[in-house]
Amino acid sequence: MVKINYRGITDPRAAFEALRPFRRALLDLKGRCRPFHPDYLILDAVDKALTTAAYHFTREPDFYSGEPHG
Repeated sequence: MVKINYRGITDPRAAFEALRPFRRALLDLKGRCRPFHPDYLILDAVDKALTTAAYHFTREPDFYSGEPHG
């Protein structure tokens, strides 16, 4: 696999691990909204954007689906 270096993000895994508490809080907020209500949909879009960004930088498609990487 080719290693990609991003200026300013020297350790993408650590950067996205640090966002794990934010994602948990985001999912908690989303869980309080009625499914497919506009509030739910905007929080879902933020979750999808974060998940996509994590994949882009770490190349792990399921970065947030498992336990934190120690």
